[in-house]
Amino acid sequence: MKSQKVVLASFLLAVYATAAAANSQLLLERGKHTEVSGEYTGVVDLAIEPGIDNAKVAVLVDGQKVADGLMSPYHLNVDFGPSAIQHKITVVVTSPGGKRVQWYTTINRGYLPLSVNVKPVDLGARLFEAFVTSPKEDPIDSVSLWDNGQAIATVNQEPYQFTVPEAVLASGFVQVTARTKAGDEAADFWSPAGNVHSEEMQIRTVPIFVSVVDRNGLTHDDVDRSKFRIIDNGTEAKIIEFGKAFDQPISIALVVDSSASMTYSMEHAAKAASEFVQRALKEGDRCSVTAIQEVPRRKQALTDDRELVAKALVGIKPQGQTALYDAINSAIRELRDEKNRRAIVLLTDGSDTSSFESYEDVQKLAREAAIPLYFILYEGGDEQARDLERLRYLAGETGGFVATATQQNLMARYEAIEKDLRAQFAIKYQISDFGRTNEWRAVRVVIDSPKLTARTIKGYFTP
Repeated sequence: MKSQKVVLASFLLAVYATAAAANSQLLLERGKHTEVSGEYTGVVDLAIEPGIDNAKVAVLVDGQKVADGLMSPYHLNVDFGPSAIQHKITVVVTSPGGKRVQWYTTINRGYLPLSVNVKPVDLGARLFEAFVTSPKEDPIDSVSLWDNGQAIATVNQEPYQFTVPEAVLASGFVQVTARTKAGDEAADFWSPAGNVHSEEMQIRTVPIFVSVVDRNGLTHDDVDRSKFRIIDNGTEAKIIEFGKAFDQPISIALVVDSSASMTYSMEHAAKAASEFVQRALKEGDRCSVTAIQEVPRRKQALTDDRELVAKALVGIKPQGQTALYDAINSAIRELRDEKNRRAIVLLTDGSDTSSFESYEDVQKLAREAAIPLYFILYEGGDEQARDLERLRYLAGETGGFVATATQQNLMARYEAIEKDLRAQFAIKYQISDFGRTNEWRAVRVVIDSPKLTARTIKGYFTP
């Protein structure tokens, strides 16, 4: 069968049918309600024993269906992400006669995601407590009480209690944030009308990366901070940090078309990609390599070793069809939780021919992840026409671009991407209005010059 996916909490849960990609296996047997020991992260092969011949199987993770109508041999690969998080896996078996049986298994018991929930302990005394959870490998560093966009009290150890000033309580709104050692943050709110943390969240600061280009498409890295204006959700935001993005480490997912149509171009394409990596990466940067075939093939996981990347590129053997959308999906998923600056650089010579993921799925995921997508369309013919505008849209939404290339100018196209990444500005801005969780907020960066244009993400979804 082909892949299915669902978003769970703050990471993408991806499902595959190919058992070879799994790091470990978990046996789910009929009638056994278990809590298994050990930590399950990354891709796990769920091996299901339904106990009924010719049964159809559905699998749910934390109540969300990730597979339905699964038939023998009842194997399903699920990517649980890089961190051990508690999940409840439910198996529903339907016999040929329509009888249903279900059971569940809990993995990573006690490994909870970052969360915060503030409640009054003694409302008369204005005493509130924040109850927090965090991943095992990233503990809580501090919990802060906020008023009008400013932290007014911070606690660094349990119990996370605050005596809220009368003026803050009188406003009818109490806000706290929890911050982990790694810098991740979660927010929660309380009001006399009820706890509204599931409906509203304040985005205090937003980081973005901006490329500035002139009318000829040339990038500029010498634009003064005073020339930038940021419009977030229709309101001008305050820039609080401004600098060169090249000073920050970057993680690049390098994706290369290795379908059968690349047979006579693979050597040249691999060489150009390898030279791009050698020049573009500096100390602290990381890169992965994925080959596009009937399904995406990970040739090298994220690494800071350029030689391993070069070896992976040389070892790619072209064959099969082009799962272009699945490859984009895979690259986004790989970089989704990276703390570094991120970019996806993808070379292809044709349109999608074998993906399970639809363009609409990839479009939604790309907008959510906000990772710049750079596409190089290589030696393509008429078959590229169907996907060209789609790729341009994805690149435009994420702050990247699309370039066409021949064997003669392929290296120049990689150089253009390298220059764009080097010239990006790193900006952090502050907003003061409130938004619901998972709300789309449009972003526009305006440069005070008729000769220059800013390129960045078109927006983001609130956490």
